[in-house]
Amino acid sequence: MRWIAVLAVTLSALPASAALAARSAPAATIIVVSPDGAGSSCSQAEPCTLASGQAAARALAPIMQSDIDVVLEGGTYQVRHAIRLGPSDSGTHGFAVVYRAAAGARPVISGAHAITGWHRVPGTSNTWSASVPRGFDTRQLYVDGHRLPMATGLPAGTTFLQTATGLTATSTAMASWPDATSAQVVFRGGNGPWTQTSCPITAVGGTGITVAQPCWDNMHLKALGVQELAWVDDPMGGFGGLAMWKSPTAIENAAELLTPGHWSIDHVRHTISYEPTGNRRPAGQSIVAPAVQTLLKVAGNHAHPVHDVTIEGITFSYAGWTATDSRNGFPQMQADWYLVGADANDSEGTCRYSKPTGSCPFASWTRTPANVVLTSTRRVHVVGDTFRHLGGAGLDIYDGSRHDLVEGNEFSDISASGIQLGSTDDALPPAGHAALESFNTISDNYLHNVANQYLGGIGIWLGYTQHSLISHNQIDDVPYTGISVGWGGWHGTLAEPDRDPNSNAYNVVANNLISNYMSTLGDGGAIYTNGSQATSWPTALHITDNVAYNGKNTDFSLYTDAASQYVDIARNFVFDQPFDSFASGGCRTVGHIRLDDNYFSQGGPIYPCFPHTDVATTKTTTVCEIPDPSEAPTNIARHAGLDPAYRQLVDRHGPRIDLVGPTHLDVAGGPVLITGSGFAKGAAVRFGGKDALSVKVLSDAFILAKAPPGSGTVPVTVTTRYGTARGAHGGSLAYTANPGPCLDYVGTGITTKLFLG
Repeated sequence: MRWIAVLAVTLSALPASAALAARSAPAATIIVVSPDGAGSSCSQAEPCTLASGQAAARALAPIMQSDIDVVLEGGTYQVRHAIRLGPSDSGTHGFAVVYRAAAGARPVISGAHAITGWHRVPGTSNTWSASVPRGFDTRQLYVDGHRLPMATGLPAGTTFLQTATGLTATSTAMASWPDATSAQVVFRGGNGPWTQTSCPITAVGGTGITVAQPCWDNMHLKALGVQELAWVDDPMGGFGGLAMWKSPTAIENAAELLTPGHWSIDHVRHTISYEPTGNRRPAGQSIVAPAVQTLLKVAGNHAHPVHDVTIEGITFSYAGWTATDSRNGFPQMQADWYLVGADANDSEGTCRYSKPTGSCPFASWTRTPANVVLTSTRRVHVVGDTFRHLGGAGLDIYDGSRHDLVEGNEFSDISASGIQLGSTDDALPPAGHAALESFNTISDNYLHNVANQYLGGIGIWLGYTQHSLISHNQIDDVPYTGISVGWGGWHGTLAEPDRDPNSNAYNVVANNLISNYMSTLGDGGAIYTNGSQATSWPTALHITDNVAYNGKNTDFSLYTDAASQYVDIARNFVFDQPFDSFASGGCRTVGHIRLDDNYFSQGGPIYPCFPHTDVATTKTTTVCEIPDPSEAPTNIARHAGLDPAYRQLVDRHGPRIDLVGPTHLDVAGGPVLITGSGFAKGAAVRFGGKDALSVKVLSDAFILAKAPPGSGTVPVTVTTRYGTARGAHGGSLAYTANPGPCLDYVGTGITTKLFLG
C-alpha cells in the first residue's frame, strides 16, 4: 500500500502533458528534494525530503519511460546513517535514475556532529575542553572548515625500547597521563618505508607501556629468517614487519602533547581538548567532527547489481573512520591495506604460503573503507561531485562493479586513498564471473591533499581489474604514490613468474599529470605496479603519455615493482626528481617491459634486485631536471591532466608555479617553460616588472612564454582571473651573460642532467 501511495503522490505532481510526453520522448521526470523539504508532491513548489524523493523514484522506476532526475536543492543534508541505493533504485528500460544538484546549487551530504559547550581547562591559559556523548569517537576535527591535526609528539627526555607486550620507557612521564589509554604509538616506516603503522595503548604503569593486541603481534610478522631482511622469501612475501630495534616516531592523541592548532579526544572522560592558535576562542568558531562512516552506499549483489544510476554535482563531507582506535589498530602492509584479527599475520591473506592456510590470494588483507562505496554496480556514474573532509578513503568501487564512470570530480582533504577500484580477495575469478571488476573508467578527476592522515594511501589505487581506463586525472600533493596498479605479486620472481597469478588484463593509465608526490614516505612512485599485469603483450598494461615531476622520495618514478610483467611504457615525460632516483625501474620485476619514446631526466630502467628478463628500451630522450622549451615534449605536456572541459576544477584554486626552465637565461631574453598548476586560459606572465613578450598556455600545467631582456634574478608571476602566483617554489629566473649548458651528470650509475649556470 505504501508503494502505491508514493507512486500516486509522485504521478499527481506531474502534469498530464508531461506524463504523455514521457511515453513518447525521453524528457526527464523531475523529483525535487531539499534539506528542509516537507512537501508531499516532491515538486519545485513543494520539495520533499531526500528519503521521500528516493522512495518516489524507486516507485516510478519499474514503469519509467525517461530518465528520473531527483534534483537536490542547495544546503546541507545531514545524515546519521548511510544513504543506501539498492537494486530497486536502478534505472530501467534503458534510462537512468539521476541524483543531481539543482542548477547553481551546492547540496552537501554531511555526517558532521557539532562540538559545543567549550570551557577553558582549569590551570591552562588556552586549552579548551568539550564533552561528547559516551561512546562517541572521531579521528578528525574541523574548525571553520579546516582539518586540525591530532596532538602528536614524544614526552620530553624519553626514549623507548620494545618488549613482548609493548614498550618500556626511560622515564615515568606517561604514567601520570590520565588519558594515556586514548593514545597510540606511531611508527613511520614501521613495516617498510612505504608505511606508517600504529597501535593503541591499553595500559601504562611506571615505565611499562602495554600496547593493544592483536595489533602488537600483527605488527611483528612471523618471517622465516631474520625479520629485518626485506627479501626473505617467507609467508609474508618478504615483508619484514616492525623491527625490534625501532622506537615510536610519535605518540598520537594525548592531551599532554597539545600544542596550538591541535586537538585530542579522551575516550575515558568522553571529552575533546583543543588548543586554538592565537587568541581565538572556540565559542567564535564552527567546530565539527564526523559522526558516521558511510555517507552513500550503492550496493547490489552479483545476481542483482545496481545499475543505471548517476550521482552528479553533490558534495560528500564529514564522514570518518575509527577502526584504528580498536585493538586491531593499524598494522599497515601496503597502500593502507592492513591486518585485522588475532594471528592475522599468520593467516590473513597468506593462502598456501602459511600453515594452516589462510584466505586466498596472498595479500588479501583488510581494505581501508571509503566514505562513499559502490559494490556490484553496472553503469553507475559518479560525475561532477566533490569529496572533501573525509576520514577514510574517498570513493571505493569493488565486488564485481562494471562499466562504471568516475569523471570530473574533486577529491581533497581525504585521510586515506582518494579512489579505490577493485578487490584483492579473488585473484583468478572464472572468465565472466560477476566478481571481476572490468570496463570501468576514472577520468578527468582532480585529486590533491589525499592520504593526509593514513600516509600510505594512494591517489588512485587499482587491485585486480580488467579493461580499466585511468586517464586525464591530475594528482597533486600526495605523501606516497600517485597511481598504483595491480596487487599481490611479492612472491613472484623471474625464477617463478607465475607464483602469484591474477586476472589483470587490458588496463590503461594514460594522459595523467602527477606532481609533488612521494612527499613523506618512500619506496613508491608516480605510477607504481605490483604483480603480473597481463599474461601476454596483447593484454598488457599500457602506461602512456603521462607527465610526472617533483617526486620527493621516489626511487623509480615509473615503478614496475615485484613480479610486474607485460607493461608497455611509452611517451611519458618525467623530470625534476631527486639525484638518487630513476625515471623507471623496479625490484624483483619479472620482466616483459617495453619502454619507447619516453622523455626522462634520469637513467633507467634500473632493476637492482634479482634478475629480470625481456626489458626493451628504444628512443629515450634525456631532458634537463628543469626542462626548457627546446627539449620539452609539448604534445605530451599539452594533453596530460584534465581535459579542457574539466579544468575549472583546478583553475578555481588559482595558479601555482613550481618550476621555471631554464633557470638561467641569456640577458637578451628568450623562450621559457613555466610548470605548475591552474594556468587558466588567458593567463598573463611577468618577469620581474616586465610583461612577457608572448604567452601560450599549453595546458593547466604548462605555459610557454618569451621573457624580455633583463638582468639579475627576477621573480616570475602568473596571473589568472583567480589570482596571482608569485615567484615561490622555484618561480624565478636568473639572467646571465653566458648561461651554461645543460650537462650530463654521471655518478653511481645514474645519468641525469643538471642546469649549470
